[in-house]
Amino acid sequence: MPTVREQLTALLSEMHTLAGWQALDTSTVTAAWSHYEESKSTAAQSGSVAYVSHAAGEQSVVLIEAGQTADAVAVLDYARREAELTAPAVLRSWLAAAHGEALAADGRRSESLAAFDRAADLLPSVDEADERPYVALDAVHLARWRGHALARVGDPEAVAVLSEALGRLDPSFVRAETSLRIDLATALEASGEREEARRHAERAEALATQLGSARHGRRARALLFDSPANRDYVGLGGCAAG
Repeated sequence: MPTVREQLTALLSEMHTLAGWQALDTSTVTAAWSHYEESKSTAAQSGSVAYVSHAAGEQSVVLIEAGQTADAVAVLDYARREAELTAPAVLRSWLAAAHGEALAADGRRSESLAAFDRAADLLPSVDEADERPYVALDAVHLARWRGHALARVGDPEAVAVLSEALGRLDPSFVRAETSLRIDLATALEASGEREEARRHAERAEALATQLGSARHGRRARALLFDSPANRDYVGLGGCAAG
């Protein structure tokens, strides 16, 4: 039946986005890209703009990882506009934040912060009942994501934003904590607080090892090795769940 097929294709699309994220976390970027391609293709069969937009938003992270930041900005701008009228508010907020991350990666600070302001305006004050696709986003995760963007563009405000988010983060989100500590270490290093930066980087590396996250482990180790090349901002950490 068409209704059953739509539900199954939507579920399969979400499974591919999850598999894509896991592949990216283990640094198998080609596999991640393939999963996201499958996710978009399957989402199109569901007839849901929300699922297609979510899959495209997730795939943009691979573009950022590959240094194709302008392409990531374009993909997310299109996905955000497509979802504007029909997607749940929490997904529209998530897409605006993802757009902000891509803009920060592309060096467009003011546009990035404006995108995060849009995300905050769109974020619902209460949980939407059983909305799909699933995204882990609340005020704390959004603050963490904004802090990531601030750290990426070298804004001193990143330290305060990330420190507050760390204090409010649910400890069960270990991957998010790992990413947050890497961002905080980056911001602290940039402000000259090297000892505190090292403390957060060491904790992040331990958490990354515990999780088996090659991506976060690589980012943490780059901060721990004191060389000019590693002083540049490395890796990525957004997409809410880290």
